[in-house]
Amino acid sequence: MSYTQRETPILAELCTLLVGDVYGELAARVYTVLARYGRQTLAAIARASYLNGRQIKYGLVILLQQHLIFHSGNDAGVTYYEIDWQNSYALIRVGKVAKLVEDRFGKKAANVISNLLTLGHTRVADLKEAYFPPDTDTDDGSDDGMANRAGVKRRRVNGAHTNGPEPTLNGVVNGLPVELEDSKPDVETLPNGEVTIKCMSKATKPSGSAHDSVQDDNTEQEPDEIASVDELYDIIQLLIERGWVRTVTDTQYLSPGDVHDMLQEEAIGIELHGAAISGIKDRDKVHRTTQHLKRKMRDDWLVAPRFSRKRKADDSQYNGATKRVKLNGSHNPSTSAAHCAEDHLVIRVNPEKVAVAMRTEQLVQLVEQRLGPVTAHIYRNMLQTLEENTPRCYEEFPEPPLPGGEPAPDIGLDPRSLVTARDVAKKLPRDLDICEGLDPNAVVAVTRKGHVRSSNILSQPIDPNKLSMDQRTELVDKHIRLLAEDPLHFATWHSRAGFSQWHIEFEEIAKQLIQAEVENTISARKGALGVKLIRALRKKGKLDERATCNAMMMSANDIRGIVNDLTVQGFVQTQEIPKVERREAKHSLHLVWYDRQRAREKLLHDTYKGMVRILQRIEFEREKVQPLLSKAERSDVVGNEAKWLSKGELDALQKWKEVQEKLLLQLFREDDLVATLRDFHGPLVSV
Repeated sequence: MSYTQRETPILAELCTLLVGDVYGELAARVYTVLARYGRQTLAAIARASYLNGRQIKYGLVILLQQHLIFHSGNDAGVTYYEIDWQNSYALIRVGKVAKLVEDRFGKKAANVISNLLTLGHTRVADLKEAYFPPDTDTDDGSDDGMANRAGVKRRRVNGAHTNGPEPTLNGVVNGLPVELEDSKPDVETLPNGEVTIKCMSKATKPSGSAHDSVQDDNTEQEPDEIASVDELYDIIQLLIERGWVRTVTDTQYLSPGDVHDMLQEEAIGIELHGAAISGIKDRDKVHRTTQHLKRKMRDDWLVAPRFSRKRKADDSQYNGATKRVKLNGSHNPSTSAAHCAEDHLVIRVNPEKVAVAMRTEQLVQLVEQRLGPVTAHIYRNMLQTLEENTPRCYEEFPEPPLPGGEPAPDIGLDPRSLVTARDVAKKLPRDLDICEGLDPNAVVAVTRKGHVRSSNILSQPIDPNKLSMDQRTELVDKHIRLLAEDPLHFATWHSRAGFSQWHIEFEEIAKQLIQAEVENTISARKGALGVKLIRALRKKGKLDERATCNAMMMSANDIRGIVNDLTVQGFVQTQEIPKVERREAKHSLHLVWYDRQRAREKLLHDTYKGMVRILQRIEFEREKVQPLLSKAERSDVVGNEAKWLSKGELDALQKWKEVQEKLLLQLFREDDLVATLRDFHGPLVSV
């Protein structure tokens, strides 16, 4: 089992704070019981939470709809509930997901993703109805446009804006246990036109979430609107094809343990025809088949269904302005709620693709710091080109090694993981100055214009718009060579077929990023000597005190303090080996060594602890100004703060916003560190 699916007390506390802040006290109380006691039944939750059956069912439905908990399935005699730690932690990344999608596909696609994140999962038909409701109660016959904020008040689901009216929540019962089928949350229409779920006592959301992308005013912004059902289908299919959205099946509600047991039984039936496992060979066959079935089941979730009424989706159409067609007194025929074959699909956001996009952003930022903005822009194009064929950062269910230590057959690199300089040059904007960041002599050799002065400056400026495609390709290739020559080896040469083919060794880069984060932390705590010790132990392996002194060229008195401190902090491991039967310190061999996996786990634990403290600090600061916030959030005060709030209240409100912004910024930086330590390379298993 990977570390992302393993519970630790500090991770449980962090996820409980996130659930309570987003989904309210009722869901948080049910979630707290599961976090404290682990896998539980409905009756056990009732005894531990002191809630009645109706309240518990409402809380479970919310948690199941958001994929925050697993359940054992309808075919079991008793249904067990268990927390999904990975999706629970992902609540903190809601805003990042919308921003990543917006950068790649535009604001319309980001709006769809935001609503999917709000709903947890939903049917395509329900999402279509939310954007383009049936025109049954309009007075003037004009297009409602509720999903596009045209002419009606926006509505909310679970306290967050949806791009449309009350969404049909029948998606919540997909995969729902029998005992909860009668507990679908009631929806209450409020006088101001908002929709909220009754059972949620708190409907707050952290600042910086995806819902912030929806503006608070009701002004119509046509370039950001989804104009028709066909365009909505185009966006959904594009997101499915690119792996950002996947279909939902009942197996996604099963815990990893239940999935393993189910597929292992299927593997036994395939390999052994139902007979019991009787030896090492049988165990190896069953394990290999089980891993294959896990990969097949997971890959089936990403299969893009064929949309019957669609043309081929084009990325470019989501970045430009699309003006809605307005008809005189009649509903737009393209937004009709006609039934389509794909309407029955239940979809949700794919968290594995989010990790891939976050890795892209971190690598681009690192390249920009080391090699400049132009090289970083080229590297971004390389990474986003490879993103289309990269469903996940690492394989969670790898192929087991062959029995007897036989080497696995070399199947070579997937051609889809290779990219050429010409592929990148075609996607770059013409006005990008690709000569910036390169050696002027190399630029002159490619463009054959002017010469290099003694001050290392070109004698004749070069207009990037006038470069031929071959020249642009050669200059792009120069940038990629800079990436390859960097100590982190951001790109690796593969072969030469016309132009050089390059691939990116993400696994090795991720290992180096993890090591760099560990060394940065040790440097901040113990200075350069701590880093020197870590590097010496990493190179030499297990060392005793004398060998450590020789490797670091320092005295034992100077080393002992650093070794003791790093051992207490968990970054260095020690071992005592007695030389004689009597266990005495002077007759024992004391070894010290560095284990990157354990250091990685310890740093991840400390990062979770820091995030918990930030969330607690935000809650503490909010409670100090809660009366003022309640007043400022009133509908008659919003937008008229200067009129209804005093000078002191405005200053206090501004100070609270500044404090919240600083704390959230630090929280998102901690999340970037979690992604580096946990999501880019794994799974994390200590020896």
